[in-house]
Amino acid sequence: MRWIGWLFGRKRAQGVPDARRPHEPVAAERLPGTFSMPQDEAGDAGEHWTVRLAAMALPAQAPAPDPRLLPEVEVALLQLVHERARLPRRPQLLPQLLGLLNDERASGRQIAEVIGRDPALAANLLRLANSPMYRVQSAMVESLDRAVALVGTEGLRQLVAVALMQPVMRLEGGATGSLPERVWEHTELATGLVARSASGRGRDAVFAAQLLALMQGLGAIMVVQALRDACARLQCQAPDATTTAELLQRWARRIGQGVSRAWDLPAVAGVQDVAGVASLEALLETASSAAVDIMLAGSEAAAG
Repeated sequence: MRWIGWLFGRKRAQGVPDARRPHEPVAAERLPGTFSMPQDEAGDAGEHWTVRLAAMALPAQAPAPDPRLLPEVEVALLQLVHERARLPRRPQLLPQLLGLLNDERASGRQIAEVIGRDPALAANLLRLANSPMYRVQSAMVESLDRAVALVGTEGLRQLVAVALMQPVMRLEGGATGSLPERVWEHTELATGLVARSASGRGRDAVFAAQLLALMQGLGAIMVVQALRDACARLQCQAPDATTTAELLQRWARRIGQGVSRAWDLPAVAGVQDVAGVASLEALLETASSAAVDIMLAGSEAAAG
């Protein structure tokens, strides 16, 4: 079953932790729940969005990594999949906010009141409301009530989801440089783009698409953190962009699955069929690639 079944409330028996000793490599293991390059991109790995994203912070070519590095990273990632205690803690307001966001009777004012209980969350929400992706008029958004009036309940669902997830992650670069920040910038953009792409499919599909993007982003951040921490322990450099991208391709969505399960994210009715799930995955791949295009265009404009 595809990993994103967790986002739609599908249940299965919990996996049994890998019995191998920590020093044994896992790099050769073929893992369920990972994602692969589309056929039209698989022949040129340099064109895949994960490689282009990693290349914004890491060299395209680098000396061969310490032979201990990748096995250690993959053991750490496997532990994340099987040991909930290693995952980030669920944001305190997440259950209440997601409950309101899934309640058709809930008003934007009710959602804003809950957000207002957390000053950091409220500030982050206003920052997002004033970002180029979400801002809908020239005047600055200065209050939560005004943000609700401008973006509406559906827009607020998206903003709240992104704002809730960001504070969970540590973004210090270490050996991976600016890659954590790049990954989270990409997550924000991809979440907005995939939500717009799914907007014609109904409320449930939009929310499911947002969760897919956010869980992919959280998983990617945790992959980068595991790589950074392993580099610190071994006192070595990070691998090149292509090698790092391969780690993201193998693990990001799988770890996102573990987070969604540990946080008990709500079932999303109406997107239970395999065809619908695969369609949302395809939308996310397109949105993820487009988000990198936007980031690269912004970097070029700033450099010019």
